[in-house]
Amino acid sequence: MATSIVIMGVGGQGVLTLARWIGEAALAEGYDVRIAEIHGMSQRGGSVEVHVRFGREVYAPIVEEAGADLVIALEAVEALRGFRYLKPGGVLVINKRVIQPPGRWYELGEVVDAIRKSWPKTYIVPCYEAALGLGSALYENSVMLGFVSQLLGLPMPPSLDERNQAAFRKGMQLFQEAAAADQ
Repeated sequence: MATSIVIMGVGGQGVLTLARWIGEAALAEGYDVRIAEIHGMSQRGGSVEVHVRFGREVYAPIVEEAGADLVIALEAVEALRGFRYLKPGGVLVINKRVIQPPGRWYELGEVVDAIRKSWPKTYIVPCYEAALGLGSALYENSVMLGFVSQLLGLPMPPSLDERNQAAFRKGMQLFQEAAAADQ
C-alpha cells in the first residue's frame, strides 16, 4: 500500500524541493518512491502542484482525485485547489500564509473557515512566521517538512544543511504543540 501526497503552492516557495525531500526521507527508510510535477509556473509565481507516492512498491506517481492521504498547501489559497485530492479520512496541512493573486483579495480567516467547514482533519501551521523567526522566508518549506514528517513517520532527509535542519526541528516542535493542543 502506498502513501499518496499532493503538495500545492506558489512558485518560489520550494514546492519541488519539499517533494524531493519527502522522497529522499522515504528512500532512506527503504520505500519505493515516485514523484511527478503535474503543472505549474514555478518561475513565474504561479500555482505549482507536485504528487509524491511512496510505499513498498509504487507503480505510478499520479494521485487521483479523492486519493490523497495528505495534501500539503504551502499557501492557503492553494489549499482550495488541492482539497479535491483528499480521500475520506485524509489530512490537510496548510501553511498559515496567503499570497494574494492579482485581481482578488483573500483573508486568511476566510480561506481557513471555508476549508474547516468542509474538512475537519486540518492543521494550520505558521511555517512562514517560523521561517522568518529563523532568519528567512526561504525556510518555510523546511518547517513544513518537519511538521509533516511527524504525520508520515519519516526521518529528516540527510541532505539538509544546518539551517534547514534547524527549520525542520522547528516544524517538529510545531507538530508537537499542535498534537498537545488536540488532547
